[in-house]
Amino acid sequence: MTENQDSNIFEEINKKYFTELEHTVPHIQQTLFDLQNECYKSWRHAVDSNTSLYTEFLSSSGYKIPKAAKEILNTMGEETTKYRTVCNKLAISNIEYTKNMTKTWNDNADAFVELNRKIMHYWLSAFSLKRS
Repeated sequence: MTENQDSNIFEEINKKYFTELEHTVPHIQQTLFDLQNECYKSWRHAVDSNTSLYTEFLSSSGYKIPKAAKEILNTMGEETTKYRTVCNKLAISNIEYTKNMTKTWNDNADAFVELNRKIMHYWLSAFSLKRS
């Protein structure tokens, strides 16, 4: 194998790797989105079903929820919504931070490669035999 063929093998491997990745990532993203959607629908269905059952029980039994209990339930609902809002903001903030850090790394990748190239050439020159 010639030197040019040796270096081409890396390019061929990288091309195959990233071609496969570019093909499968959108499918994985769609599958994860579909899973998330099904989990949401399942959760929503469970909550709606239980709420319907509670409503039917109250209606059938003639039980009246005391005013203090209604206030507690309303407060719990409001606090739950506030909590979810904070959690969502934290999740989005962390995702944005990670995205920006990755972009910074990507923007500076060439500088890292150049630094590594200089180190490699320094070590190669230090340990290579000098040809006369």
